[in-house]
Amino acid sequence: MKRRSTPGKKPATMRDVAKKAGLSVATVSRALDGSSLVTEETCLLVRRAAEELDFVPNISARTLKYGQSHAIGVIVPDLTNPFFSEFLREFEALASANGQVILLANAETSVGGARTSVRQMLMRRVDGVVVMPSIDELEPYQLLTLRSVPTVAIDSRKVGPCFSDVSLMHEDGMMQTIAYLSGLGHRRIAFIGGSEGLLISGIRSQAFAKALQAYHIPVRPEYLRNGNYRVDSGDSEMRKLMDLRTPPTAIVGINDMSALGALRAARNLSIRVPEEVSIVGFDGIELDQVVYPTLTTMSVSKKLMAESCHSALEALRGSTGKQGEQLYVPVELMVRQSSGRAPSPRRK
Repeated sequence: MKRRSTPGKKPATMRDVAKKAGLSVATVSRALDGSSLVTEETCLLVRRAAEELDFVPNISARTLKYGQSHAIGVIVPDLTNPFFSEFLREFEALASANGQVILLANAETSVGGARTSVRQMLMRRVDGVVVMPSIDELEPYQLLTLRSVPTVAIDSRKVGPCFSDVSLMHEDGMMQTIAYLSGLGHRRIAFIGGSEGLLISGIRSQAFAKALQAYHIPVRPEYLRNGNYRVDSGDSEMRKLMDLRTPPTAIVGINDMSALGALRAARNLSIRVPEEVSIVGFDGIELDQVVYPTLTTMSVSKKLMAESCHSALEALRGSTGKQGEQLYVPVELMVRQSSGRAPSPRRK
């Protein structure tokens, strides 16, 4: 039976592990570091001894000695958005499989915002940082790259020394969506956008306008609304759109939460979806398949995003000042129940 520590008992040390395993302290240290000089059999012996003694290595001391913490920082803008939590699930699984732990910071709720989150990462000597979407201010992250901490942003569309970017193929996703809606006869297509001033808001709204132009569909100013990426703004902007003298027959949300808000408004207004109006989102969160009608969306593979971010970080490690790379993640239109043929013209 494994021995477990009891309250008040002195924590086990590396010397205790060495004694139990019948090895030298130096060998135990090398085994815990994953040294190639130690056989797999010896590593297994050390792990078992450490487990039985509830031994926890001093990460801070080992980081100072070897320069690696085996921790990766992830900075997100809004943990209430399922898109970020679904990405984190995939990224943490990948990191864990590589013997790494995740240090999470929510820039939105952190006092001091992104700068405070970055300082926390530096104090904990993380091996790299992933900066999630919607964080538009890149200046705080220079604190990381100036210290040669590998950094990967999502949708910054910039690269530099120790700085890589993983961008979604927004333009392709929007082109797929407008091609699909146009084929169903839609000519009055609206867009519920995101917060003004954010890079990601501009990228997706420009991609929407460009796709409309490609299919010779007019870009109507009254159909372009600014939201905040959340259900409440999707709901309120949907109501304003449907109150227009000539309302749209299709609405594209900048993300799924906005589209789900539009879907909620339609239900409360007794507007049939998709018979009277089609609704399309962007992200491909799992919730899209639970609501009714199920949401048509431009879907992004969170697993592929996680793999791209992790590989980009690994490529930057071990080489001070190495130039980052630009990676892209495809977007695929997933057609579900919330979209259909354009209705016949209706009068208010």
